[in-house]
Order: sequence, then C-alpha cells, then structure tokens
Amino acid sequence: MPHQPPGVRELLARSLLESQDLRGLAQVAQQQLLSLGCESVRLVWNCNLDQKNGEQSYPPDPIDRHLASLLARVGERGGSVQQRSLDGACVETATLLARRGPLWTIVVCRRDREAEANPEHDAARQEVLKLLALRCESILRTERLRLDVERMARAERLQRALFAISDCASSSQEAAQVLRELHQIVGRLMYAQNFYIVRYTAQPETLRFIYFADTRESGAVDPKEVIDAATVGNSLTLAMLRKGTPIHGPGRVLREQLGIAESLGPSAEDWLGVPMLENGVVRGGVVVQSYDPDQQYSEADQTLLVYVAQNIQTALARREAVEEMEHRVAERTLALRQEVIERRRGERLQAALFRIAEVSNSNESMDSFYATIHGIVGELLDARNFYIALLTDDGEGLEFPFSVDEHHARFEARKLADGLSEYVLRTGKPLLLHGNMFDELMAAGEAQSIGAKAVCWLGVPLIIAGKAIGLIAVQSYTPDYLYTTRDEELLNFVSFHIAHALERRRASEALHAANLRLEVASQTDPLTGLHNRRYLSGQIPADLAFYDREHARPGRSDHALVFAIVDIDHFKRINDNYGHKAGDHVLQKFAQALNGLVQAGDYIVRWGGEEFLLVFRPMPRESVPGLGERIRGNIAAQLFDIGDSLQLPLTCSIGLAEYPLFADGQNPLGWEQTVELADAALYWVKEHGRNGWAALRPTENSDRAGLVLELQSGARALVDGGQLAIVSSGDRGRG
Repeated sequence: MPHQPPGVRELLARSLLESQDLRGLAQVAQQQLLSLGCESVRLVWNCNLDQKNGEQSYPPDPIDRHLASLLARVGERGGSVQQRSLDGACVETATLLARRGPLWTIVVCRRDREAEANPEHDAARQEVLKLLALRCESILRTERLRLDVERMARAERLQRALFAISDCASSSQEAAQVLRELHQIVGRLMYAQNFYIVRYTAQPETLRFIYFADTRESGAVDPKEVIDAATVGNSLTLAMLRKGTPIHGPGRVLREQLGIAESLGPSAEDWLGVPMLENGVVRGGVVVQSYDPDQQYSEADQTLLVYVAQNIQTALARREAVEEMEHRVAERTLALRQEVIERRRGERLQAALFRIAEVSNSNESMDSFYATIHGIVGELLDARNFYIALLTDDGEGLEFPFSVDEHHARFEARKLADGLSEYVLRTGKPLLLHGNMFDELMAAGEAQSIGAKAVCWLGVPLIIAGKAIGLIAVQSYTPDYLYTTRDEELLNFVSFHIAHALERRRASEALHAANLRLEVASQTDPLTGLHNRRYLSGQIPADLAFYDREHARPGRSDHALVFAIVDIDHFKRINDNYGHKAGDHVLQKFAQALNGLVQAGDYIVRWGGEEFLLVFRPMPRESVPGLGERIRGNIAAQLFDIGDSLQLPLTCSIGLAEYPLFADGQNPLGWEQTVELADAALYWVKEHGRNGWAALRPTENSDRAGLVLELQSGARALVDGGQLAIVSSGDRGRG
C-alpha cells in the first residue's frame, strides 16, 4: 500500500514541528487531510483545567450534540470511533491523538463513501495521523508542564499572602495601615481596585465598613460608624452577610436573583463577596468588584477569596483580641492603681496576661503550653489541684489534657455526665461552691459528685465566640484555703485570654500542619509517591556541598556520587495494549522495585514519563558498573502486575554518570550537566538494543576547560572526538 513520498513526509514533519500551538497544528492537519480525500477536518482539544466544558476547536464552530456524542465516545474508548453523519451521506471518524491527564486532543475527519474506499488515501491519512499524534503529545506535555507551573505559582502566591496577612495582623502598626496592607495583599492575588471589608453583627443587626476603597465612590467612609441594617436593606453586601455564603455575578443579575430593587451605589460588571466566618457564625465579609467588562472574576478567584477571607477574619480576630486584652488590662490596671492594697495583685495579673499572650505565640508543645498556663494560674491563686477540661470534637464528651491533683493521678476522658464540669459548660458561667452549696446543687438535681469531694470548688468556662469549649477548675480538699469571689473574678478574667490563647495555638498548629502537607505535596509525585524534580533541585546542592567537603578527606578521592537515569523499555506498548490505567499501575510497581534497590541516604526521583533518576551516595568508581548491572538484572528478573491478574516482564535501560567526572575532584561540571551525561548514556543504551546500562567517562584526551561548552553540542560529539569513552553492559558481556 503506497504512502506519501519521502519529500512530502519531510515537509509535513517540518510543518508540524514549526507549529507551536494546537491551533497552528490544526491548520496544518486540515490542509493535509483535506488533500487526502477528507470532506472536512476539525481538531478539538481541551487544555484548560480551571473551566468546565473548556473545549476548543479549529475551525472554531460550535460543537453540536451529534459531535459531542462522538467526542465523548472516543474520549472514553480511545483509538478511533466512527459514525454516520446526520444526513447519512458521510462517515465521521474521531481519533484520539494524545492525552495527558485531563488534557486531550481529538481529530474529526468527515469523508464521503468514495474517499472512505480509497486505500491509498487511507494509508496516507494514517501516516499523517501518526505524525500529528506525536506532535500533539509533545504540545500537551509542554502545556501540562505550564499548567503545573502556574498552579504551583498560585499556591506559592497564596502561601506568601497568608504569611503576609499573619505578619501584618501581628505587627504594631495602626489599624488603618494594617487594613491598607491587607488590601494590597489581596490585590496581588486578583483584581482588587474596588475592595472593602465589612464587620457584621446579627443581634442587633448592624454593619461597620472598617475599610473601603472604590474607584467610583470617592467619599470617605468612617470605619467606626455602626450602620443599622434596616437603613441598607437593598444592599448586596447585606444580602451576602445574611445568606452566609459567597455571592458572585454581575450586579444587575444578582439584584434580580435576590429581589433587590435598586443598587445603593454604582452597578458592578462583576461583583464577588464572601463572608468571614468564625465557628460557623458570620462576622463580616470581604468584597471585590469590577466596573470594567474585561476584568471578570473566575471560580478560582472565588475559592481563593473565601480562603483569604477566613485568614483575614482570623488575623482581625487575633488583633481585636489583643486590643481587647490591652483595653481590659488598661481598665483593670487603672482600677488597681486606686487601691493600694490591690497593687501587687494587679501586677501579678498583668504579668500573667502578658505571659499568656506570649505563650500563645510560642513554638512549644501543647503539653508545655498547658503546664505554663497552670504555672501562670498558680501565681495568682492556689492551684495545687487544677485541671483543664475540653469538649471533644463531637461535643459529647470531656477530655482532660492537663490535670494536677492530690487525690487523682490523672483525670480520664469521659462521656458528658452530671458533674460540676458539665454544669459549668451547660450554663456558660463561673461556679464557686463551698460549705453546703454542694448538697444544695445536688439536691436540686443540677449536678452529681464525681471523684473525691472537695471542700471548695471553683470552675470557669473557656468561651470562644459565645460558646463554652471547655473550662478551668481549681479545688481545695482542706478548709485551710477557700476561694473567694475575687478569685472567681480573677480566674474568669484570665480564662478569657487563656481561651483565645488556646484557640490561637490550635489555629497556629493547624496552619503549620497544612503548610507542611503543602510542602510535602509540592515535592512528591502523586502517582508513585516518589520525590519529584522540585525536591531534587532543593536537595542536590546541599548533597554536593557535603560531598565536596568529604572528598577532600584522605582516602575518599576514589569515591563518587552516582546519578542513574532508568527508563522502562517499550513502556508505550503497555499504554497502547493495556490502557493508561495499566501503565500507571506499572509505574507504581516499578517505583516500588527501584525502592528495593536503594539504601539509606540514596533517593529516587520521578524524572518524567517512564524515566526515574536515582542518586546514590559516594561509592568506589569501580563499583559503578556493578551497580548498573544490579539495577538491570533486578528489573529483568521480576514480573510486574498490571491489574486484572495479569503480569508482564519488563526490562529497563540505564544511563550512569559520576560526580565528580574526574577522579581528582576537579570537576568542571555541575549536577545538571552530570544528569545530561547520564541521559546521553541512557540514549546510547536505547540505541544499542535496550535492556542494558552505559556510563560516559573521561579519557586522557579530555579537555577539562572546554568540556562544558562542548557538551552543549551533545555527548555523541565528545565520544566521537575521544574526550569521553563509553563503558557499558555490552563490554562486560563481551568480556
């Protein structure tokens, strides 16, 4: 069956390579396939991860239901799928050219029966489709890398923004300057020329615009003015706060949907508002809006603003708590100054509050945090018998993370019962009991005695957002110390700051854990669980610096770090014959097999596709060939499970390179060039039958000074010029 002449094929290949995007590729494909009997040609692709139904096509005609059905079937099955046109006169064939994760490219050719029966054209079309598929795969790979880089950049911008919000809120700047900086932080994440922050209370229902910036409304807004919600009933902002969920869309459309008659201010082309929540309660909101039709907000912007708004709420709450603490300390200090007899007590109280604020921002463990709180309380009143109790996450039990008691080694967690602790939690108020007050409370059925009976008992709730999350209790088993109402007032006062300190510590630990998970995820390949290139770029400079120091030690000059690139032979056949799911399964099993070949201090990186990069700690150079053979032989001796009870034998090709390249340690190559040498050795193996290993080593003719520059022309030129020699498994076999 004849194919296209070689000159035509070369011209086609050159045209495909010159096409830098799928639209240009589609034009080349259309021109070629129309010349081979196709009545019409259409390339359809999806390269947008952030939008649903983000398909694009060339020619850019709408995708009707008939074509959508054909695309769905070929997307599900792969390969090619045919169907008759709606008028029955033509055959429509959809072929999946390439797929990389959620990205894909499909070509749809429409031919009449005469063209369908032309075997010469059919062979030529298949040849065009093969070349087209290769180029599509390359473009999709590049596009996926670009999208991954953009996603990582967005994550890094968000992380920097969250750190900036936290630093800003913790600074000693005036509130107005802090709010301006928050505006600037949001503006670095999205369009935010029109931006405001509003505080909200439900009972009584009021609003307070603590920050307001708008290009259409130049009037100043008093951040201290409390606005009655009844006076702004037709406000989108109020509707969003009452709804308690994000609202997004054109201002006119939103008012129609929400039944708002008219706008208080200029109508926005795009309006996005999200509430700020604290334990599920709306505390305010953050709004951005655009009067420019070209500036629109996406779903990603909404998700991002929701997350940022919660961090702004946390930052504002932290700052307000500090301000409230300072305010209350100032009031208390003023009162204590008027009473000389209370001066020392006031000084101890002030020191305790500042220590609570200090420990809430420290990095010590939670056990140390609780112990420090106990010490602070013990400086204010008798705390020989002291415990902290917290509600469990489901609200049905009590945990005792810290306790010190003369009669109990520890307090065990329990289901909510009728104890004094539960009574304080139910009422949300302090409780001081002594004398026959215990008996009166029990006789009324309000509480029952649990554990050793105290002579005097004092418990105060830990309140967050108006809800008791736990309590602090002290008790005395002897009449030599009885707590007073002043002790009650003091402990209740301190409990406010302890509660907020505890909440801040929990939030800080949660944020720290989330950041650690994000850091690990950014350095891990999601399919195999191995490290990725980002991990390598951060780790290898430190490894090389350590090696260079070690290499200078006597007796270590013959040792070298070894870079090994391992490629699964004929991996594409597995995807083609068994599907991408089986291919993914093989990659996972292959990664597990490689893990069995490394020791502590070595590591494996998913390098790309079916390639893996192994970095081995320093070893004698004469051991390198044995290492290559050990990897090759171990893989060749295994059967790899691909699912559905099927197993396949695999082989691999290995390219090895040593660091430093020269045994005397005078290495002109960095780690990136060393990896290039390993990659060149790998391709030498693949060109010479695969299932083997090879390493490139310097010769006596090596020009050290010019080696880096000459490497840019390719390792093959260095081998042909006698500057590098190939050591391979083939040499060992012939020996």
